Amino acid sequence: MNSKQCPSCGSSNIYQESATVYRCGDCFDRLPTGTTMDSPPPKVYGTSQKNHQTTATSNWKNLFTGIVVAWLVLGSSIFTYFKNSMSGFNSLTEEEKTTIQIDPSLESIEIIPEGEFQFTSALPDVLGNVYFLGKFTNKSGQNLLMPKFTVDLLNADGTNLGSGFGYADKNLILDGDSASFQVLFSSAPKYDHYEISVTATTIPGETIKQELLLKQIDFKRNQYKEIVLFGKIQNRGNLTANFTKINCLLIDKKGNSMDYETVSLEKQDLLPKESENFQIIFSRTKQLPDSYYCETSSTVKDNGVN
Repeated sequence: MNSKQCPSCGSSNIYQESATVYRCGDCFDRLPTGTTMDSPPPKVYGTSQKNHQTTATSNWKNLFTGIVVAWLVLGSSIFTYFKNSMSGFNSLTEEEKTTIQIDPSLESIEIIPEGEFQFTSALPDVLGNVYFLGKFTNKSGQNLLMPKFTVDLLNADGTNLGSGFGYADKNLILDGDSASFQVLFSSAPKYDHYEISVTATTIPGETIKQELLLKQIDFKRNQYKEIVLFGKIQNRGNLTANFTKINCLLIDKKGNSMDYETVSLEKQDLLPKESENFQIIFSRTKQLPDSYYCETSSTVKDNGVN
């Protein structure tokens, strides 16, 4: 039988399993009953699995090759990690050594600016908080940055019961310009009267003033009986106004603030000569105001660059 071949794998290792059954000793396929083939196995196209005989020498060669490849990969990874770590350390060292030069020509100082307060009032809510509102006009002869408003609560003999502070809605108040402010007092104690003071940092040199005009201001009530102020804002300057806000105080017959709200335009950029409609809803008061004070604030955007 050794001269015969298996029709499946071509092996000549054929043995007789029974009187009528022959089987291949390599692939264990059953040969046709009573017949064997001398010809080589036919070619089969497609995916097939072959059993390869390997020697001890080839096994050791493959093992040695695998170990060398593993060490090369591990060594490359360690080198890359060490290189990145040193790069990050050098960057951190360079950042720690970085110094910021201060322009010696700047002479900004903190001052108590001269000015005029108007429409000041205290609006309590049902939670025990009090909102101190008002308008401040800068008459210091200097441009002011980030004016800070401090409210002191006093009893009848002038004893200070507590202090709170807030900032103007406009970061920059030019000389002769005005800004509204709001100071929130959480759980305010009972007081007899209050005092408001202001401090600010000066800005030397000229600053850019945007020309934003509010017009067609009017009032109406909505379906919930709330007061709604609506109007139009126009950019009359040559620079794009970015992130524009509108702040309004409602004033009663005695010259006190009745309510206060602010709104931001949905449109991010207000182009030169462009107009946009807006409205502000006042939910705290149900009375139409006798007058109002509104202002605008925005950042400057020139030719697409802030």
